[in-house]
Amino acid sequence: MSTAIELLKGSVTRVSQTFVSIVVAFFMMPFLIHELGDHWYGIWTVVGSLAAAYHLFDMGMASAVTRYVSRAFGLNDDQQANVTINTALAIYIAIAVVIILVSIVASAISRGFIDNEADKDTIQWLVLIIGVSVALEFPFNALAGVANAKLKFHQVALVRIIMTLLGAVLTWWFISIGYGVVALAVITFCTARVSNILYYLVCKSAFPALRISLSLAARDNSKELFKYSIWSFVIAIAYQMRNNVDNFVIAGFLSAASVTPYAIGLRLVDYVAQFLSQATNMFVPIFTAYHAKEDNRELHSKLLFITRLNLVLALIAGGGLVIFGEAFINRWMGPSYSEAYWVMVILLVGRMIGFANHPLNSAMYAANKHSIVAKIDVVEVSFNLVLSLILVQYYDLIGVALGTMIPLLTLRAFVLPFFACRSIDMPAYHYYACLIRPFLATTLPLVSIYLWVHATVKPEDYFQLAGLSALMIIIAAGIGVKFGFSDSEKTELRKLLPIKQLKILI
Repeated sequence: MSTAIELLKGSVTRVSQTFVSIVVAFFMMPFLIHELGDHWYGIWTVVGSLAAAYHLFDMGMASAVTRYVSRAFGLNDDQQANVTINTALAIYIAIAVVIILVSIVASAISRGFIDNEADKDTIQWLVLIIGVSVALEFPFNALAGVANAKLKFHQVALVRIIMTLLGAVLTWWFISIGYGVVALAVITFCTARVSNILYYLVCKSAFPALRISLSLAARDNSKELFKYSIWSFVIAIAYQMRNNVDNFVIAGFLSAASVTPYAIGLRLVDYVAQFLSQATNMFVPIFTAYHAKEDNRELHSKLLFITRLNLVLALIAGGGLVIFGEAFINRWMGPSYSEAYWVMVILLVGRMIGFANHPLNSAMYAANKHSIVAKIDVVEVSFNLVLSLILVQYYDLIGVALGTMIPLLTLRAFVLPFFACRSIDMPAYHYYACLIRPFLATTLPLVSIYLWVHATVKPEDYFQLAGLSALMIIIAAGIGVKFGFSDSEKTELRKLLPIKQLKILI
C-alpha cells in the first residue's frame, strides 16, 4: 500500500479518534458529576491532574525514540532499530519504577491533606491505582517509533477509539449500578492494560523483526537518546506554560469570572487546532527517512507540498471560525459572551500560522535540530507572559489574547522559517514562494463568503450553521486546491479521494 494511502487512512482515523474522545467527554462529564457528586468528581479531577503530571517523566524520550527508530528504518537497519527500542525500554522501566515509588509516597502523603476520615482510604487507593497505571504505560513508549515509522497511525487510532468507547460503556454500567470512584480508577487501569497489549500487537505486526531483550540495550545509544530528548522536554514544558499562563494572568489582574469568556474562545481554537494536528501531524518519520538518505530534493518537495496543504486547511478552518464563530457562540453560550469571539479571532491568527508551518517543526526534528524549536518556544512563552502582563492592564481580555498572538505570529512566521530552512539546506524564499498561490486562492473565496453571510444570511441555529459551513468548505477547498497546487500535486490529491465527484472539483 502506498505511503499516501497510509497517511490518508491515518489522518481520517486520527481525526475520528479526536472526535470520539470529545463526544464521549461531552456526555460523560455531566453523567459523572451527577452520579459521583461534586465532591468525588472534584477529587477524581485532581487525581487526573496528578496523572497528567506523571507524564512529564517521559522527558521527551518518545520523540527521541521515534526519530532514531525512523532513521534506522530509513537505512534498512533492523538491528539498530532493535537496539534503540531496547535501550529506550531499559530507560522506561527505570522511569516506571520511579513513578511507582513516587505514587506510593504520594498515596501515603495524601492522607495528611484529607480532613474527612472516611475519605482517606478511598483517596489513597485512587492515587496509588492511577499512579501505577501510568507507570505501567511507560515501557510501551519504547515502541513509539515503530508504529509511527511504519505509518500505522490508523491502527493505533482505531485501538484508541475502541478503548475509549469500551471505557465509556464500562464506566456508565458500573457507576450506574452504584459503584463509586474507585471503580472508575479500576476501569481506567484495566482498559489501559488492554490498550497496551493491543498497541504491542500492532507494533509487532508492523515490525516482525522486533526483538525484546534488554541485552540489546546500549549505553552509547542511551546518551544519544537523552541528548535528543532533553530539547523535546523543554518544548513540552513550554507548551504547557503557553496553554496555562493566560488563565493565571486573567485571574490575577481581572477576576476568576473573566477566565470563562477567554476559555470559551480558547476552547474553540484548541478544538480546531487539535483536529487539524491529528489530520496532518504525521511526517517526522518520513522526513527522517529522507534526511537519513541525504535525499534533500524529496525532503524539500514533500515539505513544501505539506506546507501548502496545511495552509489551505488552516485558512479554511480558521476562516470558518471567523465567519460563523460569533453566531455559534451566541447560540451555544448566549450573547453575554460576545467578547469570547474576539478572543477567539486573535488567538486563531497565531495558532493557524503555527499549524501552517508545522512541517518545518517536523523537518527540524528529523534533522536533529529541534533544539532551535525549543529555544524559539522558550522565547515565545517568555514574551507571551511579558506582553500579556502589560497589555491586560490596558485592553483586558483582548490584551491577554494579543500578548499570546503577537509572539507566536512573529516567531512562527519569520524566525522559525529562517532557521528551519537553513537547517535543511533550503532557500527561505522557496518556502515563502510556495505559500502565495494557495493563500490567494483560498483567502479570496473566504472573504467573499464572509461578506455575503454577514450582509444577508446571518445564521442563528445549528442547522443553518452546519449547512453554510459545509458549503463554505466545498467552495473554499475546491478553489484553494484547484488554483493553489501544481498539476502533479493535484494528481496526487485526486488519488486520495474515493468519490468521483470530489475528484472533479480539483
